[in-house]
Amino acid sequence: MSHLRLGSFLARWGARGLLLGLAGCVEPYAPDVISAPTSYLVVDGFINGNGSTRIKLSRTANLSTTTLPPVEKGAQLFVVDDSGLRYPLTEKSSGSYQSDSLQLNAARKYQLRIITAGNTTYESNLVPLKVTPPIDKLDWKLDGDQVRVSLSTQDPTQQSRYYRWGVIETWEFTSAFKSYLEYDTRQKFIIARITPIYTCWRTERSSTIKQGSSAQLSQDALTDVSILSLNNRAERLKVRYSALVSQYAETAEEFAYLELLRKNTEATGTVNDPLPTQLTGNVHRTDVASEPVLGFVGAHTVQYKRLFINRQELNLPTSWQFDTPYTDCTQSQELVPDPGDKFPVSIPYTKVFNNIDAVPIEYLLINGDQKGYIGSSRACVDCRTRGSNVQPSFW
Repeated sequence: MSHLRLGSFLARWGARGLLLGLAGCVEPYAPDVISAPTSYLVVDGFINGNGSTRIKLSRTANLSTTTLPPVEKGAQLFVVDDSGLRYPLTEKSSGSYQSDSLQLNAARKYQLRIITAGNTTYESNLVPLKVTPPIDKLDWKLDGDQVRVSLSTQDPTQQSRYYRWGVIETWEFTSAFKSYLEYDTRQKFIIARITPIYTCWRTERSSTIKQGSSAQLSQDALTDVSILSLNNRAERLKVRYSALVSQYAETAEEFAYLELLRKNTEATGTVNDPLPTQLTGNVHRTDVASEPVLGFVGAHTVQYKRLFINRQELNLPTSWQFDTPYTDCTQSQELVPDPGDKFPVSIPYTKVFNNIDAVPIEYLLINGDQKGYIGSSRACVDCRTRGSNVQPSFW
């Protein structure tokens, strides 16, 4: 699924995933599949019943290659229901396809049809459209040195039973030093800062497969399911943090497929780990059914819920030290004019901070007079090296 970032894993390791127990050997083993010439299709995505369907197509790569797996460009994709009605997807970027926002009929079954540029047709099996119930509660609590995010959900119709969750995290952060000056590349001298580079926001999408089931319970309800955990010193909690949780109801078959994939991908490689197992999805080539195809295309509506955590809500001491990537950041000075320079320049010119990797912070003042500049590396001053200085619309 694209929201799980499974495509790159399947494309890189898919050929190995097709083998039963390949990595269970204690002795090093280099199977023929490492250099096998066959390239199998990888289908990454799901049919969205209440939004845009996004599918990524790629090909498996040999384990011996170091380049990214090749994408499958120029294909024609359709969401097709069991009455024959088709909804086209268009290629938005190389190998990435997207439909218009759809509101699909829950009484129908759906499949994905793919016609490659080479005129080969692939189809996923017809599956029911699972209608996902809303997330009743999304909350967090401080548990020792961990901030734990959990949710509760229920389906009064008893039709969901199998659930998957995705998380998109966004947090506000700052650079190590606040800059009041910048180098104007057009005028080629130092000016007062125009572009803000101190406060930024970073967004990351979790690649962890998180699922839960109420199949063994009398009621289709799950309470206080742990979704993620953060150390209370994590930088992302220093100012303000947000988690957008998506919920999907699944069929038992899709749930089982992703559980198998999770076990194959999250094993640590010890002798006590479960052996990698054959991944059999629900996509097939129409004229050669025996050809392996990687991926499982389910159909479901999606429910979302967002929470925020402000630093003040954590009730931590004002002197609390959060983790930081800026421990090695230092400041440097440039005297202007530099008495040791044969060809000195005067303010507002510079011979140091006209470098893209060096950023001026403020004027160097000696007895109240401007005698140069104080600055640091771009990684320590420009927060855009780690995020965006554009505040998200939901912030």
